[in-house]
Amino acid sequence: MDMTKRNIRQTLGYIKDKELAQFFGLGKAAISAWPEDELIPEGRQWQARAMRPDLFPAPANEAEGA
Repeated sequence: MDMTKRNIRQTLGYIKDKELAQFFGLGKAAISAWPEDELIPEGRQWQARAMRPDLFPAPANEAEGA
């Protein structure tokens, strides 16, 4: 899965940026600055994977230690 704002929000069942901001512990303004269909910052991708590995598994090449 591409870790875009849109995909993460949909996967979590969220509708609003405010909900996504609460998930990441950020302000709504920070989330609103992310484009909908571009990858979110890499650190936030890893945060989502750490918080919800059931929904956001590590990429196959990372999981294999490559």
